[in-house]
Amino acid sequence: MPSQRTLTLALIASVALNLFVIGTVVGGILVAQRFRDAAPAANRPRQPLWTAADALPPEHRRAYRQLLRGEAGGVGGQMRQARQARREAWTGLGADPLDGPAISKRLSEARSLEMTARGGVEDRIVTFAATLPPKERAELAKGLARGGQSGEHRPRRP
Repeated sequence: MPSQRTLTLALIASVALNLFVIGTVVGGILVAQRFRDAAPAANRPRQPLWTAADALPPEHRRAYRQLLRGEAGGVGGQMRQARQARREAWTGLGADPLDGPAISKRLSEARSLEMTARGGVEDRIVTFAATLPPKERAELAKGLARGGQSGEHRPRRP
């Protein structure tokens, strides 16, 4: 038969183990809850073009972001082509003999693809802005102008 001291130590060890397990479960639940709460904000694109419309009224903000979503497919294809052209050019640097003019031409093609994609999106933004009232157009212009600045908080309308 175990002694009183052994039973007391076993009881203390059991309580400590149970508290550890309970703490782990509660901690896991709290962490999971925080991830669930943070997930929608983390999944929302926060690129400068996207956030430029934060100050617009909800209906215009939705229309602007729908425009950007609509452009994503075409732009994405052009950007993939540009990345592929750039990869091919950089790979060519390792070739012997080095064909500098061909590499430069390929890099130029990649830049051209990127600028074409960007230009199309920017043209559609201008067309969209023309449909806005002057005050909202000015807000969109402010958002687009500060889009390249990092670390700036942009207020969002409720």
